[in-house]
Amino acid sequence: MKKIIIALCLVFMMSGLQAQALLKSSFTLEDDPGYFSETLYGNGIVDLVVQNDSTLWAATGYGLSKAIVHSNGSIEWHSFSEKNYLGKGGVSAMALKGDSVLWIATAFDTVAQGSELPAGGGLSFTKDGGKTWKHVPQPVDSRYEENYSPTTTVVQNLTYDIAFVGRRVWIASFGGGLRYSDDNGTTWQVATTDGLPFSSAAHLNHRAFSLLSVGDSALWVGTAEGISKSLDNGVTWERHKFSRSDSATISGNFVVALAWQEAQHTLWASTIQAQDTAEYKALSRSSDGGQTWERLLGDHNLFAHNLTFSGNEVFAPSDLGLYYSPDNGANWQIISTLSDAESGNEILQDEYYSAAVMPRTTGSTLLWLGSSDGLAYQDISNGLGTTDWHIVRSFVSSALRPKPRVYAYPSPFSPSRHLYIRFELGEGKTLDEPIKIYDFAMDPVASVPMEDTLKPKWDGTMSNGAVVASGVYFFRAKVGGQVTWGKIVVIN
Repeated sequence: MKKIIIALCLVFMMSGLQAQALLKSSFTLEDDPGYFSETLYGNGIVDLVVQNDSTLWAATGYGLSKAIVHSNGSIEWHSFSEKNYLGKGGVSAMALKGDSVLWIATAFDTVAQGSELPAGGGLSFTKDGGKTWKHVPQPVDSRYEENYSPTTTVVQNLTYDIAFVGRRVWIASFGGGLRYSDDNGTTWQVATTDGLPFSSAAHLNHRAFSLLSVGDSALWVGTAEGISKSLDNGVTWERHKFSRSDSATISGNFVVALAWQEAQHTLWASTIQAQDTAEYKALSRSSDGGQTWERLLGDHNLFAHNLTFSGNEVFAPSDLGLYYSPDNGANWQIISTLSDAESGNEILQDEYYSAAVMPRTTGSTLLWLGSSDGLAYQDISNGLGTTDWHIVRSFVSSALRPKPRVYAYPSPFSPSRHLYIRFELGEGKTLDEPIKIYDFAMDPVASVPMEDTLKPKWDGTMSNGAVVASGVYFFRAKVGGQVTWGKIVVIN
């Protein structure tokens, strides 16, 4: 059974970061001369943090982006990469300390003992909106540690969540467990919520995945074996676990996400199955400090990656779409594919990783939604769906990169993983005729028309509906009377 749990933990770890790495490698532009410095820095949006009524931070596997929303609705983008925040890899976690200090954690893929595994790139924080950064190495233990089982490597020791209680910084890591620092990361102390000496290999409760601080003193920790609460900054703990005989407990001991609904003074958790076969995926919530729990959407088999709220409205981005309740969970809607006629962009995958609500002094309220296929936002002042979606995708505008006039991304392209390869024509430009796809022998394979105001895309199938074989393909696009030929590499 332990092997099953470890595999489950790895699936969770890789579900976000592998997608990020895949999206990162999908950009095959030559040396990047700052193309992405003023745009969204990657299409796999792992986390979203609202800093104030006009500033949003978006964590991606390609880097970090900051959006400044102006009063006229326009968005000014600033992006940061490894050379800025000094941590290796994409951003795996993010949290705001106070009103102005942003902390991030980074992660990257590495090869260990012949297998590709995730690794922690450390933490970084900025006090001036990203102008300057201080980097903190990923915490590891001395191999000579005698008080507990030490974690001596960054491999499978990456940070998934960050929280603050007073001056203390808490981090949740898989291999590194639950740790805290009272000196901004100069030194770290390991903590366990069950009183046992730390060992991430021996105890599922020591594998930490989610954190939440509420008020000035309460800290909640989600692990692979339940939820723990401390009201004294980690001195004492109260644990909450699934029970077969008590339906007023959480639905599963693997706690993926934690969130606080201020309007109802309620704790929400994304809880999935761990060891017990009676556990199941659901949303679990408690309004009495964890003493009793209510299970919601247990018949939907959803894996909710995150939760956010606007009053009594609940937003749960999941592997099955965005679950939305306008009435505090009494009724639910499921939202998946989105389109933006104004920009021509679409989000065509069901899986959403992150969501955040931004109340603005202008009177509007923006819902931000991060997916593996881009970032979407909508004014929800009068309810979700009352205004159009706006979709932002990371790509290089042909205004910045005029040659070739038309290009396709991602490349290499995997129909099963990416669903679609997209064609960038340039802002305001349309096709003169359908794009033609040819194989290496220059035999016709497929035709890609322009879909109304949306950008053209190809799903990797031939005209008869069969998926093309792996290999090199060519496309012919005609825009403004000029023909562009390009190459597509398909890997199935």
